[in-house]
Amino acid sequence: MNFGKVLLKISKIITYFFHPVFLPFLLFLLLYFVAPLPLFFSFFTPKSFAAFLGVVFLYTIVFPLLFTFWLKKTKLISDFEISDGQERPKTYFMVSAFFISLTYFFYSKGGLLGPASVILGVISAIILGLGFFSYFSKISAHTAAMAGIVGILAAIFIRFNENSLFIPILISISLTGLVASSRLWLGAHSLKQIFWGWLWGITAGFSGIYFLLLK
Repeated sequence: MNFGKVLLKISKIITYFFHPVFLPFLLFLLLYFVAPLPLFFSFFTPKSFAAFLGVVFLYTIVFPLLFTFWLKKTKLISDFEISDGQERPKTYFMVSAFFISLTYFFYSKGGLLGPASVILGVISAIILGLGFFSYFSKISAHTAAMAGIVGILAAIFIRFNENSLFIPILISISLTGLVASSRLWLGAHSLKQIFWGWLWGITAGFSGIYFLLLK
């Protein structure tokens, strides 16, 4: 068995499973079960949380994926990896519109949806930042997204004394390293691009939640 081919196959699986588009949904699911109070999830009924999660699923997974398929079909992007650096900014900006729309919707409703709107607002900022940085250099969106999750969880852990998040943070840090390594193994990014993605994700994720998510 060729070890190199096995490594590449594993790296592709990691890349697809931890694609940035899935992470907001997984983050809300994690917080609901592990640390529900800071986001007011403790006050959701199972039915209302399922409805909330369904809307998140549509706006952060289904719509962005369908939109990306449309971009590919109309040849506005060359491939789903968006390997052409010139295509990345417009793609990030257009995809961010779904996240911004959902952020505004939750914010306008207020109440129990207020904290969730902050989380989505921070994620929207990370995506917009990726679009802006892509004008200058190709940085790793996978690493930025994973590092953003670490930053968000760490900010909630510190600001709300949520000790239950300690293990999830350690796991998230390990997964960030795994995802970053997979991008390097696939040759999708250089070490420099990985580093800048990590720095942007963790900085925006932590500072956004720490200063905007009120007790």
